[in-house]
Amino acid sequence: MKQDYPQTRVLVTGGCGFVMSNVIRNLLAANLDATVVSLDINATDRLTQEFFDPFSDRITHIQGDVRQPSSFNLIPNDQPITHVVHAAMIAHQPQWEREHPDKVLEVNIMGTVNALEWTRTQPNIMRFLYVSSGDVYGEPNAETSQKPHLETGTLDQPELYAISKYASEQIVRRYGDIFNLDTATVRFSGVFGPMERPTPGRSIMAMPYHMVRAVIENRPLRVTAGTLQAGADFISSEDIGSILPRLLVSPTLSHDIYNVAYGQFTAVPDVFESFKSIVPEFDHEVVIPELADVIRDPSRRLARWNAYDIGRLSSEFDWQPRPIAEQLASYFQWVMQDPELHCPRLPQENLLNV
Repeated sequence: MKQDYPQTRVLVTGGCGFVMSNVIRNLLAANLDATVVSLDINATDRLTQEFFDPFSDRITHIQGDVRQPSSFNLIPNDQPITHVVHAAMIAHQPQWEREHPDKVLEVNIMGTVNALEWTRTQPNIMRFLYVSSGDVYGEPNAETSQKPHLETGTLDQPELYAISKYASEQIVRRYGDIFNLDTATVRFSGVFGPMERPTPGRSIMAMPYHMVRAVIENRPLRVTAGTLQAGADFISSEDIGSILPRLLVSPTLSHDIYNVAYGQFTAVPDVFESFKSIVPEFDHEVVIPELADVIRDPSRRLARWNAYDIGRLSSEFDWQPRPIAEQLASYFQWVMQDPELHCPRLPQENLLNV
């Protein structure tokens, strides 16, 4: 259903990433007057060109590094930017954190500062939307609720990725106060869906990616015994794409932080059952960790591993994500349009180990 958005010219950092590409498509599909400037360190490839093809005349792609303030000078100034979505980041990967901790912090923190510094010089900006992560909720402690995690719930960031995301949230808030910018933050749960693939900023794929890949290869999904006792709050990039444009351009917001999630903890066997109802040939087998495609820790059920409360989005925007089976079906249909392009084979080091 089309939404009536005001005329917008949006800057999206990390615009070729799998979540932001869905956000861009949804925004442009809903508003024929909207245009987007995508700033991404990665050049457009065959997949992004295909995905954006219906709207290519309204997207300007800029290859640039958010660590470099000069990258923002490449943004065309013929039409003023009205909204900013800052999503460029390096995701958590243990090896990357050990080998290049400085790069994680430079991209995730100083990249945010550079985006804010540019934004505060632009007189027409109506909102700066920062894309954070539910990883800021970290590990559970004695005060952690058993219920879906609220935006106001406990916080504990154990890795540099989560630390950098929470630090950036605070920086965004303070810039808003100092420079009178309208800012907001979104925190995602476990995302899967169209356009997910390895990139220089993200190497660990979501479980549904591996599920679809197993079907493509005509074999069972290989999981550990513990994985079958685990679960998570799974949300499709398409469903995130359906709400972020609305949140971005809403004239007013009731809160400055919003969870964007499914809102329910879904056990792994339930995800498998939903997927098997769509793809009957899907199956799984239990193997030792060394042979597994997916390894999930069944003890991780609270804080960032729990469901995220989506009451704020539900009450303010009357938004609910689609049932998980519909999300999985839509993702599978997209992949099967071109399986090897949309869901390429992964090297061994890209296993999901959480």
